[in-house]
Amino acid sequence: MTKHIFWIASYPKSGNTLVRSILAALFFSDTGVFNFDLLKKIVGFEEISRLRKCFNTRAENINSKNWQEKNILLFENMKEIQKKINLGFSEDFAFFKTHFNGKNFDGQTFFINEYIRGLIYIYRDPRDVCVSWGRHANLSINESLEFMLNDSASIKWIGENKFNDYKDNIPVYLSNWENHVKSWIDFPFNCPFLIINYENLVYNKNRSVEKLVDFFEKNYNIRIANKNTKIKNITNSTSFKILQNLELKYGFNENVNNNNFFAVGKKEQWKKELNERQISLIENKFGSIMSRLNYKLQN
Repeated sequence: MTKHIFWIASYPKSGNTLVRSILAALFFSDTGVFNFDLLKKIVGFEEISRLRKCFNTRAENINSKNWQEKNILLFENMKEIQKKINLGFSEDFAFFKTHFNGKNFDGQTFFINEYIRGLIYIYRDPRDVCVSWGRHANLSINESLEFMLNDSASIKWIGENKFNDYKDNIPVYLSNWENHVKSWIDFPFNCPFLIINYENLVYNKNRSVEKLVDFFEKNYNIRIANKNTKIKNITNSTSFKILQNLELKYGFNENVNNNNFFAVGKKEQWKKELNERQISLIENKFGSIMSRLNYKLQN
């Protein structure tokens, strides 16, 4: 059995794409200058094409299930879906983005611990996630908040248009925001594991890039050629303004509903966008883990 997966995990709109951009420029560019084509080297796990490679999750076996049955079936078959041969690469290991909760509602784990080469988990102030997710998914603030508080929340595997034999929603199970975060950061992984927050990625970019480089050098015996120059180029070319300009010029295939993916990228948007009731609901539900992650509560 091989340790062939390096997970880049997060709740949606928490900085996963920014980390992928940094790592793509670090490992798949000689200069460290980022462009969107590099993201093809770090793909999402939740592509419906992967389900076809496992007999139990082929369309004819999953379409008839209800939401809960689909979730159980998916988690029961993750060991098969995540086999190296089914993920389709030949290198020692590959990076995969995921938004899956680390555990299902009945305690099954999404990840196969013996497959994991390493893991980065990214988190963000849930009050800002509420604003950003609403904007991204074309939801009102109240609808976005309801989604984040929902223990049964899920999004879709991608590729429905291409693989239209899959009917209805094939769920990527999230649960509520707190459950998602804790399912990853509290699990006793037996591999190198780095936790990063979105705010540092945006406001302390150079230090965040250095931290990522240090992580790989120390844990994987990797040496980065022209490291200082590369770090400088990565820091500059993955700034939020540069990413916004790239999206405006070339488009970005991960946006939905024609909304800009790289929309604002600032912390504490919630102070202007959320009302007192909405802030209280988030802080009352998630206050314990927010305090643990050093987010200051207003109420």
